[in-house]
Amino acid sequence: MSPHIRTRLSSLSLLPLAFLLGASAAGAQDQKDFDANLKLTPASRYLPTMDNTAREELPKLRGVSLDNQKSRRSIEDLTEEATGTPGSIFVSPDDVYVKPPVLKSLITLNENQSPFALDATSELPVTLRDVMRTTLEQNLPIKITQSVEYQSKYKYYQALSNFLPTITNALGFQGLNGSYASPAGAAIGIRNPYFTSASGFNQYLFKGGQILFGATQAKHAYNAARYYQVGSTYDALLDAGERYYELVLNDVLLQIRVKSVEVSKALLLVNQDLFDNGANTQLDVLQAKYQLSSDRQNLIKQQVERRKSAVKLGTVMNMDQGIDLTISDRLVNKRRLVDKALSPADLLKIAIDSRPELKRYEELRKAARDSVKVVRGSLLPSVAAQGAIIGSGSHAVNVSNFSNSNQQTPVNSAGTGTGIGVVTSATGLPLATTNSTNQVAHWTTRALFSIGVAVEWELGGMGTTQIAQIKTAKWVARQAQLEFNDALRRVIKDVRDAYLNSLSAENLIIETTDAVKYSEEGLRLAETRFKEGVGTYIDVLNAQKSYTDSLINKAQAIVDFNRNQIRLLHAMGCLSVDTATAARPLSRR
Repeated sequence: MSPHIRTRLSSLSLLPLAFLLGASAAGAQDQKDFDANLKLTPASRYLPTMDNTAREELPKLRGVSLDNQKSRRSIEDLTEEATGTPGSIFVSPDDVYVKPPVLKSLITLNENQSPFALDATSELPVTLRDVMRTTLEQNLPIKITQSVEYQSKYKYYQALSNFLPTITNALGFQGLNGSYASPAGAAIGIRNPYFTSASGFNQYLFKGGQILFGATQAKHAYNAARYYQVGSTYDALLDAGERYYELVLNDVLLQIRVKSVEVSKALLLVNQDLFDNGANTQLDVLQAKYQLSSDRQNLIKQQVERRKSAVKLGTVMNMDQGIDLTISDRLVNKRRLVDKALSPADLLKIAIDSRPELKRYEELRKAARDSVKVVRGSLLPSVAAQGAIIGSGSHAVNVSNFSNSNQQTPVNSAGTGTGIGVVTSATGLPLATTNSTNQVAHWTTRALFSIGVAVEWELGGMGTTQIAQIKTAKWVARQAQLEFNDALRRVIKDVRDAYLNSLSAENLIIETTDAVKYSEEGLRLAETRFKEGVGTYIDVLNAQKSYTDSLINKAQAIVDFNRNQIRLLHAMGCLSVDTATAARPLSRR
């Protein structure tokens, strides 16, 4: 192998650094020592002993000549770009640092839009705490459940008001004009306005327990609505946390895809240069082009997925979706939110004591039980104290000053004078008074007082209506009990699923770390074999794909662990802004 091709291909050895993303210093030093020996030592040193004929049949790699400075410069520039602008860097087995991608490394999908923000008009960096606090303030499902809570609250107040007496007020004014045919055979002319007013109260002393149990039923329904609002808040915080870590993961994968494209570009130029110099075939160039096209397709999809995850997060936060949300804290690390010392039994105990769903269904069960008592009370009579003040007013003559209790108004045969009509069989009617002193009618008001106790007993359909209502209420209570049991089973399942998923993700972080180291070394060896002419470009592509997949799996394991820790807090009924962002994990209470 000629010295200049070894020099040129040694620059290619830097390409795996675009994927190393946290390679150890010892590995880098070993690679430098190997390249130094490769430059100073003939290639035959690394070949087994063989005769000259067999040695001549080995592939001869011819690279860009020393006088072709333009091609050499382009390869060196791409190599420098691939190694000098690292994206996601795994600084430790549990941490990954995500650098913002260089815009020129992304693919422009629309000339009028940024390849990173795409359809967004502005950018806003956020942290997990920012996301959750904004969700608490602006999330629409939380506001909806708050409205349901306030509805139940005032229904409860309405039920309490039944303990107070009912006040009634009535006012009437009538203008009477016409004649009234009395049973006495008199046609009485009436031309007089008439005024009435009534003010009274009705206080139930006993109503079969409907008032008492109706109030307790409304109280339990109100408490159920409160726990429903708490559960909705937990769900919104869980959704916000998952959408945030989805954005984090897509940001990490975007960096990995960017580096894949950069390395594929460099490898394509290497293969094209080798083909131009007769060192490989057109198939190698086509394979390199196919790999570059595949990586570019994945990059395009990842650019869109990252933006979609930002839109989903903005929807949960009820923010303008035209704002592109980005990660403010670029160091994504493994965050343990629940103490590892807590056993599944401890987690289940905390969940049963804290989950708002269980408390909600328990309150609904109590409300359904009280509804049976309310309906049963309709079979009993009701007793109420009643009182009223009735006032009336009209143009009338005051007869209370006369001792004669049977005051009469004489009626003459002509129906004239002080009479009111013609009566043939009676000499007078007890309609008004007469005296030696003529009385003049004037507007007079009087009051009438009423107080007493009323007992009422009403049975619809001879009591069958109430019996059917009682049976219905009992089955509603049975349904509430079954719903509570079902919710309890779902809570237990949620806790166990979140615990097992966290356990799996934690161990996957360890396993994927080993996979990254293995695939990293495989990529280095594949490129070394390719430089020496004893390996094919297919080997390099396969090693590159394996390394990329291992990086993706490791990033997913770290993010999945954080997501499952939030899910575990939610399953335990302990999710809040503070617990989701706490520096110390939740321990035994």
